[in-house]
Formats: sequence, C-alpha cells, structure tokens
Amino acid sequence: MPQSFFITMTSQDRPGVLAAVTTAFAELGGDMKYATQVVVHGLFTMTVAADFPPHRSWEVIRDHLHDAGRPYDMAVLIRAIPPENNVQIHSGERYFLSVTGHDAPGVVRALCALLAQRLVDIQRLFAVPNSSESFSLVMQLNIPESTEAEELSSELETFGALNGLNVVFQHEEIYNVSDFPREIATEFLPETQS
Repeated sequence: MPQSFFITMTSQDRPGVLAAVTTAFAELGGDMKYATQVVVHGLFTMTVAADFPPHRSWEVIRDHLHDAGRPYDMAVLIRAIPPENNVQIHSGERYFLSVTGHDAPGVVRALCALLAQRLVDIQRLFAVPNSSESFSLVMQLNIPESTEAEELSSELETFGALNGLNVVFQHEEIYNVSDFPREIATEFLPETQS
C-alpha cells in the first residue's frame, strides 16, 4: 500500500525549478495527487500531496528533493498523511468569499475568526495587494449544514461595512458564472470537482 506525504518546497524562482521538482518526484516513484505552485516576491513555492511506494522513507524523499533543488537553494518540509486523513469528505455547501478594499493589520485575522466561530472550513485562500493601501482576497469555503448561509452573508456584509471592504459571498454555482472577481480568482482558484 502506498504511503502519502504532504510536501512543501520553497526556493529561488529560476527557469528549470519545476522541471527539477517533477523529475525528482518521478525518480522517487511519486504520484502527485494535489499540487499548487506560486511565485511570490521571487520565491517559488509548491505544495504537493503525493503517494510514494511503501519502501520510500520520508527521509529519502526529503533528501532527494533537497538534492534536486540544491541549485535553486531549495528548502523542503515533509509530513506524513495518516491513512484516515487521506480521503477528504466534506459535508455542507461550497461558497466563495471575495473581499476587496482597505488593507489594515489584523483584518484577515478578524475575518478568519468570524468564519471559525460559525464552524466554516476555509479550504483555499489567496490574497494580493492592489496598492499600498488596498488588497483583494478570495476564499473557498465549506459551509456546514448547521450554519445558515443567509445569516453568515449578513454578518460578512456588516464586517465589510465596518472595515471599508467590499464583500461578495456566493454559492459556487453563482460564483462560477459571475464576473467578480474572476480576473483575480482564476489565477489561483481553479474550478475543482466536488
């Protein structure tokens, strides 16, 4: 039975870094199940959930990836995924929360705390600055059946009004056919299968 690992790699962004990473995975017999990659401030960052043959220890995987990334000054973090966590099952509805507006220290923390109080699972998050004083953020959320979406929407609108933010809370079916803020979201939140 294969063993699963969650791996984060960070390095200087230069041509060939992704080719080096994917070649190392192939050499290890790794099967990437989920992967994301982004460049922020000149740093390449990739996170992967992957299966490996049972004889591959986490130390061998880490060391091989580190060696492959040495020309890029790569750091590698690896964590085993317990078998019970290998299958993600979410009950509830998928929503997207889009936020744009005034950037201030603590605003994302306060937003995350509000969602946590309602037992909302933040499945994906991406934020980018628009200027020195404003930002855009998109979250993919799993709303539990116990949470009323209309009440949460009202709370989020109030939060936005109090913090100088434009907040749009949409069910995934509406989000997928809307225009706002697709120009941002399509870069990092590709449509996913349920």
